Amino acid sequence: MYNKQKIEERDLLQELKNGNSLAFQKLYNTYFALLYLHATHKLHDREAAKDIVHDLFASIWQNRYTLAIQGEISAYLHSAIRYRVIDHIAKEQSKTKYLASLPPITTHHTRDTDHSLREKLLQEQIDRVLNKLSPRVREVFELSREHYLSHKDIAKKLNLSEHSVRSYMKEALRLLRSKLGSLLWVSLLFFCKIF
Repeated sequence: MYNKQKIEERDLLQELKNGNSLAFQKLYNTYFALLYLHATHKLHDREAAKDIVHDLFASIWQNRYTLAIQGEISAYLHSAIRYRVIDHIAKEQSKTKYLASLPPITTHHTRDTDHSLREKLLQEQIDRVLNKLSPRVREVFELSREHYLSHKDIAKKLNLSEHSVRSYMKEALRLLRSKLGSLLWVSLLFFCKIF
């Protein structure tokens, strides 16, 4: 019985080396479950185990013409999966150590820097558009959005009617909307605290 199994494995291996996809399928169907259980037991991660076993079989198929398996196929496959599991664990530990070595502020700092840069660019674009406004419209806009004055307070301060203040604000916002586009308009709404 043992010799018969050995002969069958040799024949299977030879068929695989000849590029026979049925031989590969038989090999896969025979050993996948056992290798998967072994990898899952060691890794405690079903997806990683499945990936490792699939990678092993993909490698076997890619290298089928040059396979040099000495001894039993099952022993070869179990050794191969063991080394892949060890390699996976080592990579995960290395990744964990690397991530732990990064200072926690790095991600936060990058986010702050990116946010500051976008805010600065947006402010420059807004300033360019505001410079195109008449001095009175610009003054009304700045009192409203930078000094947070109500229309009523602006009207008193500049000796204007509230209707005039509203008109100036509409003019400023219309120009900003047309010059900055819809995406920047949303940013402007947040930036100017309109909501």
